[in-house]
Amino acid sequence: MTSRHEIGVEIAVIGGGLVGAAVAYGLIKKGLSVVLLDEGDTAIRASRGNFGLVCAAGKGDKLEDYAPWALQGVHVWAEFARNLIAETGIDLELEQNGGFVFCAGPLALKERIDMMERLKRKSGLDFDVMEPAEIARLMPGVSSNVAGAIFCEIDGAANPLKLLRALHAAISATEGALRREARAERIERTSGGYRITTPAGMVTSEKVVLAAGLGNLGLAKWLGIALPIKPMRGQILVTERYESILKAPSEHVRQTMDGTFLLGGSWEDVGYDTSTTFEVTRDIAAQAVSYFPFLEKVRLMRTWSALRILAPDNAPIYDEIAPGAFLVTCHSGVSLAAIHAGKVASWIADGALPDEAAAFALSRFEPGLKEREIAYG
Repeated sequence: MTSRHEIGVEIAVIGGGLVGAAVAYGLIKKGLSVVLLDEGDTAIRASRGNFGLVCAAGKGDKLEDYAPWALQGVHVWAEFARNLIAETGIDLELEQNGGFVFCAGPLALKERIDMMERLKRKSGLDFDVMEPAEIARLMPGVSSNVAGAIFCEIDGAANPLKLLRALHAAISATEGALRREARAERIERTSGGYRITTPAGMVTSEKVVLAAGLGNLGLAKWLGIALPIKPMRGQILVTERYESILKAPSEHVRQTMDGTFLLGGSWEDVGYDTSTTFEVTRDIAAQAVSYFPFLEKVRLMRTWSALRILAPDNAPIYDEIAPGAFLVTCHSGVSLAAIHAGKVASWIADGALPDEAAAFALSRFEPGLKEREIAYG
């Protein structure tokens, strides 16, 4: 530390949500000096509104290389959870009892099976197709009118708020590593790396990681890069507590360890609007009841919305957008947390992205994008 108002580290990670915290945690475990710059709860946090699925099913529909990557991420989650729980004492509420994707009609089921078969050829992900009678073994009360469901045994769910709390707790155990209310206001290249201006003072670092979700749009401009990411709103409904009945999560309905049901599944292209709406709330509830009729008698307690961070193909972006400046962005902060803390942190520590990362480069959207200088203001 050079002064009260300026610190010097090997790597500065910008963004204190699930993505940035996982990367910072992994870098610290490698013995590097790291600062995690967290804007605080004024930030647009996808982490606060996450449905909490730990899943590989369906990942890669628009970019098939995402399918094996997502599967790797789910495979390493249990060990990651054990280590983080042992270190912090915070239960992440990980359950990997499988996961369902319900299909209301025969055509939707056929289309989903076709997609899963295609992705299985790429990743090797096993899945089963179940009819309502089979689904009911793990999901009692499922409607007999459901055409069927895709079931992946490796999938599951965790508590995203406890995951974020645990990552912050682990990072906070390293003196000075977590700086709250430290929004990155400016990034400048220096002869030795980067200088980052925050309300809490200056940070100098040899490398910088942009992992601030939608905030990366503004941060990347300081490095002359335009990012093709956008917000996509999702609304979630929470019910009163109920007897434990659902043994596995699904894309639209899951029961948490405290007994509440989370209902969701909306995808709304409404910019940065984080309000909730009656129409979407009604549709989410109706869909959940169509899958599980008993939910009609379960009271709703609250609703909220959050913004996903989406690339055009819904897959992550990993790239070195300037010498020593790494971009890490995705909309699956829970599912990919373990692999971000593992492999991705290793890439950044080594200072180079391997061939494995090439499929997720920024240039897949517009070849030469990284080289294009953009004028602002």
